[in-house]
Amino acid sequence: MGPTMTENASSSHEGRSGTRFGVYELRSLLGRGGMGEVYEAYDTSKDRLVALKLLHRELAADPSFQARFRRESRATAALNEPHVIPVHDWGEIDGVLFIDMRLVEGHTLRAELTEFGRLTPVRAVDIVSQIASALDAAHARGLIHRDVKPDNIILTNNGFAYLVDFGIAYSQTDTKITTEGSAVGSYAYMAPERFGIETPTAAADVYSLACVLYQSLTGTTPFNTTSIEHLVNSHLNAPPPRPTLAVPSLPQGLDAIVARGMAKDPAHRYPTTGALALQARQALSTTDTPGAAGGLHPTIVGPPIYTTVNPAHGNYTHIATKTKRNRAPIAIGAAGVALVLAAGGTAVWVTLGNSGPESPTAVAASTATSAPAPIQDPVRTPKLEPLPTAGQQATTTTRAPNPATKNGDLGVSKPITVPSCKGTGIVVLANATDPATYASEIQNYLDAFPGSKYLRTDQSCPSLRQVSDSGTAIYTVYRESGNTESKICKDVRAAGGDAYGKWLDTTTDPSTRMTC
Repeated sequence: MGPTMTENASSSHEGRSGTRFGVYELRSLLGRGGMGEVYEAYDTSKDRLVALKLLHRELAADPSFQARFRRESRATAALNEPHVIPVHDWGEIDGVLFIDMRLVEGHTLRAELTEFGRLTPVRAVDIVSQIASALDAAHARGLIHRDVKPDNIILTNNGFAYLVDFGIAYSQTDTKITTEGSAVGSYAYMAPERFGIETPTAAADVYSLACVLYQSLTGTTPFNTTSIEHLVNSHLNAPPPRPTLAVPSLPQGLDAIVARGMAKDPAHRYPTTGALALQARQALSTTDTPGAAGGLHPTIVGPPIYTTVNPAHGNYTHIATKTKRNRAPIAIGAAGVALVLAAGGTAVWVTLGNSGPESPTAVAASTATSAPAPIQDPVRTPKLEPLPTAGQQATTTTRAPNPATKNGDLGVSKPITVPSCKGTGIVVLANATDPATYASEIQNYLDAFPGSKYLRTDQSCPSLRQVSDSGTAIYTVYRESGNTESKICKDVRAAGGDAYGKWLDTTTDPSTRMTC
């Protein structure tokens, strides 16, 4: 992998703090990213503090980039909506492109989720409703954000929410200005069609906002995995996760909201983000259960036509935060938040205040042009077992009585295991469901499959079927595998027989198997 753009880019504005840039006095450097630097600046012509983004000098020499920069800056400035950070000005001074934004105090939704884990349903829906207002205004002008995620949502101390980073928004009237093959946005929130060759529409933002709603309610992304291959496959094929499975105390109606918002087919989603937000608010005000079981389990459709996903061309957000359990009030100025909405892969630069003796902590949500190592194998689509169809109720999983030992250990030649649920894969070799023969069956399977281990599914990950059809506990003999589908399928084929693959995570439907 080559160096990142941050490493390549010249530090053309190094040491500019305390100097002049046109009418601006550059007071302090707030952050540096792959495309340039962000300063807290004083606009001498208008007597105000602003967040000023200065792009690297070489970018101004690229006519196509200049056209994109000016087009997207103008489009963002035209969004006269309270939940969109205003753009004051943009242009070029002495061969350097700049964008002048309002300086706002606050913190990212990502920081709040990191600190508190998850939000109350009322707070989560309120934030989503405000962001929906910004998106609907953008969509009305033919602008698609394409990067709706917690990093791009800024929250002030009085609960007001801003959607930022419209600088990489896609205009439906634009030609293909973005570099072919680039994957703009964060994979955890990307709609299935974004991984294909289709032109994104406003429905892609609806999907992303539903993902943000799910994470705000549960504290985890919809498909919580460290495997890019698994993540892409989940967006393409896995059913939308149900918030109440992660947090049973949530209003049941929210399951249907997330399910429709994350429907695989864009035509089956809410027509607008505002409609999604309205339904979510209504779900909080009623105790009724969702009207149709089919709304909780949308039909899984085949993947769209798509090219091989190459993460090396994607934009990945890296954010370094200093978490504080008791967030102190954030002061404007040097301890405020600079929100930068610039073009061409730039991102949000934030400075969080600190009431203690330490200096303010700088937070840079920088969108890099390089990414983790590319996937070597094309994305594979696993064979999926049928899910409940509309009108069928999903099986309710209940914990079966424990065997004799307290933790479920059967006292065989190997101790019971409790693997982590972080998105890795296993090869299931055999299962035992008869309490009368648990120990003997599991011992026989362990002997038959060298290197295998065993677990009890209802004491393991939710992605495993929790109980048998008769309600008894399931003991599984398995081998550990990798975190890519190609590796799991290779191990499944090596095991032979009736072996199949499973993901160990908190979101994959337990009825899903990889038979490869």
